[in-house]
Amino acid sequence: MTRPLLDELDRRLIGALHLAPRGTWDDLGGILAADASTLKRRYDRLREARMVRVIGQADWGMHSTAMPVHVFLDITGETPLAVLQRLRELPHLTVLAQISGDYPLYAVVHAPSEAATSQAIDRMFSIPGVRRVNALPALSTLRRGITWDPQSLTGAERAALLQLTGGLPPSATATATATATPPAKPLSEAERTVVAELIQDARASAASIARTAGLATSTAHRVVRRVLDEGWVRPRLEIVSEWLGFQTPFILRLHVAPGQTPDVMRRIDQLPQTRLVAHVASDRSVLATGLVTDRAALALFYDGELAQIPGILAVSVDVMLVEPRRYWVDRDLTSGLGTFHAPTLL
Repeated sequence: MTRPLLDELDRRLIGALHLAPRGTWDDLGGILAADASTLKRRYDRLREARMVRVIGQADWGMHSTAMPVHVFLDITGETPLAVLQRLRELPHLTVLAQISGDYPLYAVVHAPSEAATSQAIDRMFSIPGVRRVNALPALSTLRRGITWDPQSLTGAERAALLQLTGGLPPSATATATATATPPAKPLSEAERTVVAELIQDARASAASIARTAGLATSTAHRVVRRVLDEGWVRPRLEIVSEWLGFQTPFILRLHVAPGQTPDVMRRIDQLPQTRLVAHVASDRSVLATGLVTDRAALALFYDGELAQIPGILAVSVDVMLVEPRRYWVDRDLTSGLGTFHAPTLL
């Protein structure tokens, strides 16, 4: 797999798709001052190179009755990468990473139920080389990775894209507290079919879904609109961020003054470098992940934006050295995006 060379238009296109993953090529072309067919060719090239893919982020209540659990693993008698490879075989893992710090491995478990969560964590103890498992259940999650933005657009382009999506990014509701609440009433068979199709390809048109799923075109148009309007699936651009120049993903664990957790989480949520902010059951009650260009940028973030937030008493920072899975998607710095382990609908 040849790593694609990116020019300015490629980067702006990626930035536009972060904000409007389902934007038509005509609409995106009008905003980026580029020909629609050129943008489609650029996207197809990047997708074939396995650098980008638009998937659907399912609402948690669609696939789970439980909240995620953030897990830090200590190891003995084995190398971290050897244990990491074994962990890849376990179910319900949305994130896998080798990290710096006291715990060399980090994972996120999001199983269909509390019982399945317990079983998944229990299986971690049986992995050869695992010495200790520190599981931190998420109590609430304010931000999810869908909201991260590579900041490659001008202010005017960003404003136009926000207008295109109704004044807010399609991920805007993701900045509210995420819960594992199921839909108010069970989905119809057509709705479940459309949800499953959009999870795999969130740019799929209603017409193509109708052909694939054997639905009437009018039914597919109506159901696709409802699935997106209800937020059951939110389009999400996945990229090999390192190929875009963002070489340093990181994890923060923060000790926060009593009563300050909600405000600290909101402040961190507003920072463009962060991908996820969660309140976890731990003495370091706020966990955040983020992405910056390099370690110098991480130092500036730590001493600059993070230092300006009142209520933070202590911070531990770990760099993700290897991240072979992020949001259910396997990824490799040589071959790009791999298998998408989409969660099964309830």
